[in-house]
Amino acid sequence: MPLCPQCHSADIEWRAAVAGGSVYTYTVVHHPTHPAFRDQVPYVVAVVELDEGPRIVTNVKHCRVEDVHGGMRVSIFFEEVTDSVSLPQAEPA
Repeated sequence: MPLCPQCHSADIEWRAAVAGGSVYTYTVVHHPTHPAFRDQVPYVVAVVELDEGPRIVTNVKHCRVEDVHGGMRVSIFFEEVTDSVSLPQAEPA
């Protein structure tokens, strides 16, 4: 984010995180939003609250969609999408 979500200050900085957190909320996508995702449904899109406090939107992978639940502990890893783009993903901790 370009601003602090609490006070809207632009005085922000990058900080390292321990790559763990819990599922705050989630949804299971059953219908592809784009033809490129046709072979990936169903998949989970979740808001993960990191142990340090910030929340990120990510996918939960490496488990059955039925096993995902609120409060579920997850670890964050980065998946390389292209040579210049990596996206954070979550998996059961």
